[in-house]
Formats: sequence, structure tokens, C-alpha cells
Amino acid sequence: MFRLELTDHERQALTEALQSFLSELRTEVSHTDRQAFRQQLREREDVLKGVFARLAAS
Repeated sequence: MFRLELTDHERQALTEALQSFLSELRTEVSHTDRQAFRQQLREREDVLKGVFARLAAS
């Protein structure tokens, strides 16, 4: 397992960046016509939501 230690300031910046990216990703998913690409985007969104949740919980 990979472990990354962040300062509070770094954690806050990463959390905000992920939140912004997830918002943009949701828009991208909704505008994508190709089913296979949409599925890839949804899988990426799920992974990043998990990272976001773990950051928010720490």
C-alpha cells in the first residue's frame, strides 16, 4: 500500500481540487455519448470519490 503524508494545508488544497474535478467529471459523463467511454469516466469517478471520502474523513 502506498502511504502519503500531507500537511493540513496540502490536504485542504487536494480536497478542494478533487471536489472541483469531480464536479467537472460529472458534467463530462452526462455529455458523453459513447457508452464505453462513459463507463470509464464513471469508474474513474468512483475511485476519486473514494479518495475524496478518505481525505475528508482524516
